[in-house]
Amino acid sequence: MKNYACRLCLTIIQVMVVLTVLILSGCAFSVPDVQQSSDSTAVQETPSRSQSGLSVVYIFQKYRNVDQVPTGKAALRMGRRGAPVTILNHQSGKDDQVFSSGRSQGVGMVMDGFLNLEKTGTYRWQALANDGIRMFIDNELIFEDPKVHADRLTPVGTIEVIKSGRHPVQIIYFQRKGTAALKLYWQPPGAENFSLVPAEVYWH
Repeated sequence: MKNYACRLCLTIIQVMVVLTVLILSGCAFSVPDVQQSSDSTAVQETPSRSQSGLSVVYIFQKYRNVDQVPTGKAALRMGRRGAPVTILNHQSGKDDQVFSSGRSQGVGMVMDGFLNLEKTGTYRWQALANDGIRMFIDNELIFEDPKVHADRLTPVGTIEVIKSGRHPVQIIYFQRKGTAALKLYWQPPGAENFSLVPAEVYWH
């Protein structure tokens, strides 16, 4: 019985030695390594939440000045979200709907998102609008033509881009009655003339 107890103690000591060697060699950390691999896979499979176009809120009122158009939470309370505006290239008759608002007059729009500006340097901006419009990039006022008017070009606005990538943009626009127009043009660094801002620039 005494010899059996000694053999048992020896076996336990041997097992403990083996476990100690395994721990020191790092084998005991195999489970955390698997967990880390699983976490990495989960991050990679998470889809990007960015979508093309600008988000838009429609508010249905007959405004006379951009100053009257609510923004932020007030716009959401008074209006409704619409399908993303994929490009600003709109012109409509007095009986045609303004963008995808479902209405032909008395339409205010607050558009938010990003402009993907791939080059650094000076960008020049201008819009054809009917009626009022105001645009901000990086929280800076770029141009405005805020009151009721027929189709016409806004003043030219500029912004110096130091870092390429996506820059926050907000465009506030309204159409009171009659015809409507909103087309956004740019002259990016190196371009000789203004051209319509392409759809791939807009994100939200």
